[in-house]
Amino acid sequence: MNKSTWNAVLTWIPRSDIIFLKIVFNVWYDGAKALHWKEVICSGADDEYSVCGMLKGETIATAFDIKGARTKFPKGNYSIILQGFSDDSEKNMIICLNFTMIVKRDAF
Repeated sequence: MNKSTWNAVLTWIPRSDIIFLKIVFNVWYDGAKALHWKEVICSGADDEYSVCGMLKGETIATAFDIKGARTKFPKGNYSIILQGFSDDSEKNMIICLNFTMIVKRDAF
């Protein structure tokens, strides 16, 4: 948890073409919403991510860094939900990740 950069790897097969991709990221801490973040990753023009433009059924394998040390996590349970939508109205979900992070010691 104290490393400045975490390495993450994601492999998935999208349920539709990725022309537009909006990510919704929610973190719950001990039952209370701690973070809500939305970002358009692919807009269909001049996209910088390799996942943009992938077709339905293609296997996507990507690795990325997460900057970890700038956030101090208090002891407790974190529910993390990451959703990806192929439309701005957030009705056509193409990916959903739900995982739990348990911090056993306070970082302070």
